[in-house]
Parts: sequence; C-alpha cells; structure tokens
Amino acid sequence: MRKLFGPLFVAAVVVAASSIAPLFNHAKADTGTQATGVKPASAMGQPERAVQQPVTSVNPAQDGEEIDHRALEIYKGEYGPVDQSKPLDFRNQPKSVPRNYVPGQLYNIQVLKGYNYGQVIGQMGYYTQSLGVGCTYCHNVGNFAYDTSTKKIARTMQIMSSGVQHDWIEPVKHDYPNYAVTGAVGCATCHRGNPHMAVKWNIVPVQYLNSTNKSTKQAGYVVNSMYSASRSLGVNCLFCHNSADFLSLQYYPTNKIAHRMWAMVDDINHKYLPPNIKAVTCYTCHQGAKWPSALVKAGLDQTPVQAVASHPEYQDNPGAHLEAGVVR
Repeated sequence: MRKLFGPLFVAAVVVAASSIAPLFNHAKADTGTQATGVKPASAMGQPERAVQQPVTSVNPAQDGEEIDHRALEIYKGEYGPVDQSKPLDFRNQPKSVPRNYVPGQLYNIQVLKGYNYGQVIGQMGYYTQSLGVGCTYCHNVGNFAYDTSTKKIARTMQIMSSGVQHDWIEPVKHDYPNYAVTGAVGCATCHRGNPHMAVKWNIVPVQYLNSTNKSTKQAGYVVNSMYSASRSLGVNCLFCHNSADFLSLQYYPTNKIAHRMWAMVDDINHKYLPPNIKAVTCYTCHQGAKWPSALVKAGLDQTPVQAVASHPEYQDNPGAHLEAGVVR
C-alpha cells in the first residue's frame, strides 16, 4: 500500500492542477478586461478569434539573432570614423610619421612593405570596398600617415588575414587538397561591405569540444555549437558526422577540417581582436555557405577572386568519400 501512495499522490496533484488552471486563466482574462475596459470580441457579438502568440526559441542563437551588441558598441565607440577636427598628437606616433605630410609619398608603411605608391592606393581601394567606407574612416586626411585607433586595428586585421591564411588555411589545403577552394581569406571574407560585423549563431571555447569528460553544461554548449555550425554553413549533421557513431567514428575529412576551424576561430578571437571583443564565429566567414565565397588573391593582396572548388564532386557529398584526398 505504501508503494502505491507515491504514484497516487503525484496523479492527484496533476489532476488537481489541470482542473484549477482554467479557473486562473479565466480570472486572468476577467482581470485584463476590467483593467482595459475592453470586452472580448465574443462579448460584443463578434466571433472570437484565437490570438496567435509569437513563437520564440529558448536559445536566441537558434533564431540567428544572437548579436554581440556590446562588441558593436565597442567597435563603434573606439574604431572609426576618424574625427577630422581632432588635433594631431605626435607624442605616441612612430618616427616614420612626418610632421609635414607631403601627398603622393609613402610614410609609416609597416605591413605593405615593398609595395609602391600605386599598389598601396590599390589596396586602400579594396579596403574601402570591403568595409563600405571611405578614406576618412581610418585616416586623418591632413596626414594620411598618422596612426589613428581605427587605422591601427585595420593594420592588425591585415596582419590577421595573412596569419590566418599561413597558419590555418594553407595547411588545410595541403592536407586535404580535394576539399580546397581557390583564394584566401581577406577583408571582404568577413566584412562584405559592412564595417561592423554582427555575431550570429554563437560558438563555445574550443576546449569544450576537445574535452573528453564533459559536464552536462559543457555538453549542452557543444550541442548548441553544432547547431550554430550547421546553420552557419547551411548543412546538417551528416556533413561532418557519421550518424552511426557521433563520438568515435570521426573519420570524415570535413570533421577533421571543422576541428581545425574551431581552433582557428578561437585563435583569431584571442590573438588578434581586442580583449573586450570576441566577434568571430563560423558565420563570420561562411554566412550560410559550405565554403566561404568572398575571397581574395592572397593574405597581403586583397584583390577579389571567385571561389572555385578544386573537386566539385567532393564538395557536393564530402562525407561519402571518407579519407579520400588526405595527404599522408
């Protein structure tokens, strides 16, 4: 008898709750009517219509609406457009910045070394196109060599694009040539005409993905990250995983490439971006495509190129080929 008491008590509570709930709902409806002074449609002789409530997911990232507003505020507050009326202060400027700037000459070239004046201007043109801005966004037009905060971070971004290409993209092309796409990452890859990048479909620190002993919370983060990655690339789980065993049979080339890309994103956010901004996700480069489409000629050469897959047959169904194309 004691064994039956527990289940019977739970059942009684459920039945009681289901019976009482309509009373509360009715009372709430009456209270709303009294507060507003407006009778429902059925009370005014009109047919009552069901009110459709907006459906929202528990996780805003699943709606693609998880935007790092704080990062955007920092970007807009600290980086561009340059205040042209602000007086120049040469106390913290490099020695290569002249006090008397002469147009048509190169000064303070730290990244594009070896480029002539025409090539530098060409690169500047690609920067403005990629971010959808003008020269005044980064430069003080009275002295183009002068380092502004926006110009400094733009320089860091150029160093980043070259570093990412050398440290991450080229090794993937070497190890998985059948999955390579022509071109390199550049300003246009991420910005695509917008100086500020919104964060869509969040990710988690890479250590959560590689951890063998995950807590329930960490496992939840990983599952959400998988969803984020699939939405960012416009693919489903089978693009990287074998559905028979998601954990141990991770032998698909796309799975191994994805692991490298997770680490790359983590590296970008911690090595190149300001400490108070972590704004790069899978969506930043992919934006709904399997392979980033907005690419450039090289890390230091921002000339736009068309992304072309080396082996289209692998791009269409990469998981089916298993280890095909891997260089040993």
